Amino acid sequence: MPLSFYRLPCEDGRGRVNDKIRRILTSPSAPKTHMERYSAIEAWLGRLHPGTAFSLAPASSDASFRRYFRVTFDKGTTRIVMDAPPQREDCRPWLHVQQLFHAAGTSVPEVIAHDLEQGFLLLSDLGSTTYLDRLGTVDAKTADALYRDALTALIAIQGSSKQGQLPQYDRHLLKRELDLFPEWYVTRHLGVTIDEGLQRQLDTVFGQILAVNLAEPQVYVHRDYHSRNLMVLASGNPGIIDFQD
Repeated sequence: MPLSFYRLPCEDGRGRVNDKIRRILTSPSAPKTHMERYSAIEAWLGRLHPGTAFSLAPASSDASFRRYFRVTFDKGTTRIVMDAPPQREDCRPWLHVQQLFHAAGTSVPEVIAHDLEQGFLLLSDLGSTTYLDRLGTVDAKTADALYRDALTALIAIQGSSKQGQLPQYDRHLLKRELDLFPEWYVTRHLGVTIDEGLQRQLDTVFGQILAVNLAEPQVYVHRDYHSRNLMVLASGNPGIIDFQD
């Protein structure tokens, strides 16, 4: 998910959670672990930056158990904290892909510090303006430049592919993702019942898609490369996020 932020600064300026955030995290509907992890993040940042005042604000979450927070330090510098509970999420695959995409010359969050035991990463801040936000406000020439930058970055990622670095995008994985279409779109969204005839048609079409895709060279794949996960930067567009798998 894009790192689109809203700011809730700490009242005392010392990095403690302000009353509004604390009420959210300690409400009956909030898991106890949320407040515990929030406090652990504060303590971790305090050890990384002793004597430095900072504020923490909720940023966003993605389709996993990860959560993101924006840290604003007393001199205005901002960073992003990824909170990935180790019993639920493993940060190492994310770190590996970050290194691969960085080596390809693309703009990904820089890893400033990490504590894998606790499941915390401190990252550079790629801002809060997504391609989706910007594309709705610019002229055709600017939109074309943004898309060209995005395609150039994607080609760079694919061109840097090396065997053995990431799991193969094999038939099983491709079929699992194709099956999301009848399950979530046809059945749940459209409310259409899939009978035997329609299932046979889907199987035939999916078989042809699989045959074409599996015949192509294997390259690195960003499975959510779209305008909500591409950030507009001052230079080096696009900023690429949400590449954890």
